[in-house]
Amino acid sequence: MNDPSPSPFTKSSHPLNQPRRGRRRFYYGWVIVSVFFVVEFVTYSTTGSIITLFFPPMMKELGWSLTQMTGAVTAAGVAGMFAAPIVGPLLDRYGARPVLAGGAVTAGVSLLLLARVQEVWQYWLLFGAVGALGMGELGRLSTPVVITKWFVRMRGRALAIATSGNMVGGMIMAPVMGSVIAWVGWRDTWALLAGAILLLNLPLVLILMRRVPEDMGLLPDGDSPEALINGSGGAVRRSYATEQSWTLKTASRTRSLWLMVVASNLIGFATAAVSYHQIIFFVNEGMSIQGASYVLSASLLGSAMARFLWGFLVERFPVRSCLSVMAAFRALGTLSLVVVPYPYNVGTFVIGWGLFGGAFGLLQPIAWSDYYGRSFQGSIQGTLRPLLTASRLVAPLSVAVLFDVTGNYNIAFVFASAIAAAAIGLFWIAKPPTLPRVPSTSSNSSYMVGPDSAA
Repeated sequence: MNDPSPSPFTKSSHPLNQPRRGRRRFYYGWVIVSVFFVVEFVTYSTTGSIITLFFPPMMKELGWSLTQMTGAVTAAGVAGMFAAPIVGPLLDRYGARPVLAGGAVTAGVSLLLLARVQEVWQYWLLFGAVGALGMGELGRLSTPVVITKWFVRMRGRALAIATSGNMVGGMIMAPVMGSVIAWVGWRDTWALLAGAILLLNLPLVLILMRRVPEDMGLLPDGDSPEALINGSGGAVRRSYATEQSWTLKTASRTRSLWLMVVASNLIGFATAAVSYHQIIFFVNEGMSIQGASYVLSASLLGSAMARFLWGFLVERFPVRSCLSVMAAFRALGTLSLVVVPYPYNVGTFVIGWGLFGGAFGLLQPIAWSDYYGRSFQGSIQGTLRPLLTASRLVAPLSVAVLFDVTGNYNIAFVFASAIAAAAIGLFWIAKPPTLPRVPSTSSNSSYMVGPDSAA
């Protein structure tokens, strides 16, 4: 694994080396948060669990099985695995604007072509392109990497707002998409989604996106440079000034990183196993597709609320503690689908899986940035992405196969719950690592790399 060079921050552009300025009343980082909220809102309709609304009408018209439909999710995951190690370093070096713009164009064109598919291989290929770009550049990788570069002290709340866009988008768009598919058909609905990405996401990214706060003479969180220089901002000094900056090579040598990778795969399996099958599950229980879409909206509403709950808590408690508790609720919520009778399992699922267990997309990137700093987050998260998403490739397709064989989800969901429970202890023992001390070139003393050292 190679480390990016040069560092995303330079000595000459660092805000602490610029002429002093008064505190800005409005921090541009909140514009970045707003852009990602909108981007996540729109793209979730093309890549999240909402796509399962397309499954029944496409299966009926094209004669495909659930395994064939779900295979596209695996194709998207494989494409994302190849894209992430390339995209991550690009985010560190060039910022999100060119990456997001290219992703929007590719995803938009692919969605337009999806409206005309006739063969399974076409569906897999095109959805793979949408998944790699719509779920990678436009969401799961870009959002946490960029937001953690703009925020340190308020990282929890900023990421909660930005990443809640996909939950709010799913909550609102699930019933809308169900109605639109019933009204105009699944082909025209794919085309409408393409227009939303090209006409809304693309202009926002090109006009408003910026790389890092230092490029604008700012510090993370909008904190004043004078507070650091004069030593008057204790809270700021404890967050930004003392943040350690790990390279990919150094981070990969820590035990905590690999514990997090394994635990993330366990949670990823449990999440993907349910996310891409919950609509089919409730339809199989006796619900209409429209009713199942409302359950999806409720679970996404719970997950959106969970982002703010855990965003508040993670600024006050260790992130590993938050991850452990969150994993426990996700395991219980998944298990409730099987052990709690229908329709009561709707409530237990929404509360356990969504409201209290739906913040993994928030807590995982906070753990990476809290443990390893923000300078090389694109390279670290991008390079690890193939390892972090391995279980997401296996889960949807394996659950679909089990369903086709057994006719129900009982075995699959019990196993997914056990997998999530196994992650609890791994998150708990993944303690924050200590950056190795490196020899100083000017004396026999040693120093630890921090924000300024990384520049």
